[in-house]
Amino acid sequence: MEIIIGRKGQQQITITDLSVSREHCKLTSNPDGTYTLENLSANGTFVNGKSIIRTIVDKNTIIQLGSSYSVAIKDLIPLQQVASPSQQVTENYEEKFRRLKAIYDKYSADKIAIQKEAGVNNFYRMLPMTLLSLVGLGATAIPALGNVAPVIGVIGILLLIYSLVKSYQGSRDNPEKMEALNRQFMIDYVCPKCGNFLGFVPYEVLANKSTCSFCKCKWI
Repeated sequence: MEIIIGRKGQQQITITDLSVSREHCKLTSNPDGTYTLENLSANGTFVNGKSIIRTIVDKNTIIQLGSSYSVAIKDLIPLQQVASPSQQVTENYEEKFRRLKAIYDKYSADKIAIQKEAGVNNFYRMLPMTLLSLVGLGATAIPALGNVAPVIGVIGILLLIYSLVKSYQGSRDNPEKMEALNRQFMIDYVCPKCGNFLGFVPYEVLANKSTCSFCKCKWI
C-alpha cells in the first residue's frame, strides 16, 4: 500500500490546512505492520518535533504536516487499504538496494572531479611564479634572453592575475560543490526500507553485510 497525504491526497480524512501541501508526504506500508513516511513538501513533515526526510512510523504515531497540522497515522489510512501484517506481501528490497551502487559510483566520480578541479586550480596558481623563475635563471645563464625578459615578464604577470582569479573561484566554489554533493548523497544513499543514511561506506561493503544496521531488514 502506498498513499499520498495532502490537501489533494488519498488519505481517509480531508485536510484543508493551507500549511499542508497538495501532495505533502507519502506513506508506504511495510510487511511488519509499520509504515515508511517520506516528506514531499518544502513545508516539512515532522515526527516527535523533528523534520524528517524519510522514517519509519506505526499506526499510532502522531505526525505534523507543515506549521500546525497534527494527525495520527491511523486516521490517514483509507479503511479499505488497512491490512494486517499477515495479509501483506513480503517486500523484496534487493532490487531497490542494487540501485545504491549507481548512487555510490556517481558520488565517487563527482568527488574525484571536484578534487581534480582543485588540483588544476593549484597548477594555475603555481604556473606564473614557476615561469618567472625560469626566465630569471635563463636570463642569467643566457644573456640574450635578457632582451625578451620584459615581454615574458608581462606575460607572467597576466598569468599571475589569471591564476589568482581561478584560485579564488576554486577556493570559493569547490567547498560549496562538495557540501552540496555530500548533502544529496546523504539523502539518496539510504536503506530502502527504513530510509536511514548508510554512511560513506562503499556499496561493496554494504552488499557483503547484506543487512541494515538500523532496521535489521535483509537486502539480499
